[in-house]
Amino acid sequence: MTSAEHRLLVLALAWILASIPLALLVWQVWLRPRPVHPVIPHEDAVPAGSFLDVALPPPLPDIPGRGVPVRHWKAVDGWVALGLVAVLSWLMGPMALDPAKASTFQASPEVLYGQMVFQAGFVGLLWAYLAVSRGLNPVQLFGLKRQPLWAVPAWALLWIVPGTMLIGLINLLTMPHLLKWLGQSEASPQMMIQALQQSPDDLVKVLTYLTVAVGAPLMEELIFRGFLYGVAKRFTHWSYAAIGSSLFFAVVHGNVMSFLPLTLLGLLFAAAYEQTKNLLVPVVMHAVFNAFQVSVLFYFPEIVQQLEKS
Repeated sequence: MTSAEHRLLVLALAWILASIPLALLVWQVWLRPRPVHPVIPHEDAVPAGSFLDVALPPPLPDIPGRGVPVRHWKAVDGWVALGLVAVLSWLMGPMALDPAKASTFQASPEVLYGQMVFQAGFVGLLWAYLAVSRGLNPVQLFGLKRQPLWAVPAWALLWIVPGTMLIGLINLLTMPHLLKWLGQSEASPQMMIQALQQSPDDLVKVLTYLTVAVGAPLMEELIFRGFLYGVAKRFTHWSYAAIGSSLFFAVVHGNVMSFLPLTLLGLLFAAAYEQTKNLLVPVVMHAVFNAFQVSVLFYFPEIVQQLEKS
């Protein structure tokens, strides 16, 4: 990663973070539909005037066909979501990257074990917050049993195959223009991808599949689609929830060249979640996408090199 790319990512992250209070303000003041019925007490015990609960009307009932239910999210979840965004901004993406050390970073079993602990820790903490602190049932909350288990991979493939083909086409058409704008002849690989390409260790390959194709989909879909998207949809407009969570999902991956395709991928995951109302569907989509990417990286590196020069 070049210093210019790093600055662009930091600016993108700053813009995304600045858009959060603006989106809350715009929704609360101008875009929020006013109730046509007498106002009934809000379900929260938080007094009116909270930044995330300014004269907020009661949420709409969970009507079939309306999309991912949001009635269960309360003001406290909004504050937790803001804290989670701050923590992820600090621990992942451009804030955690040092361009000067990117070329010397090495993938090792110790690094990947640490990544697995990091992923499991975030999943466990968020799951415990929902189940223990909020008294919610995450299985019901995220619709994990809405479809039979055998149907989840089928739904995932129906979404991910045509979706990634379209995203790949858009990426091929836009990457040459982005490279020209940055004054580069080829794309800079992600730090982890570059390190994995240089590691012949079989144990590293096994651990990579576990972290990238299992741990990352579980952690990232629970955070970005399950929690952040759902909470943002509750307190802002659905369009900002989808776009904002997808942009944040892209920027924390820390690569300018993958920013657009990852944003589109995030929107694809959100659309699949809305349509199926089952978080397992985007989890499987994410796992299939990552497993395919890693397999190409390990066994067909010449394809990766050709794409970086597109």
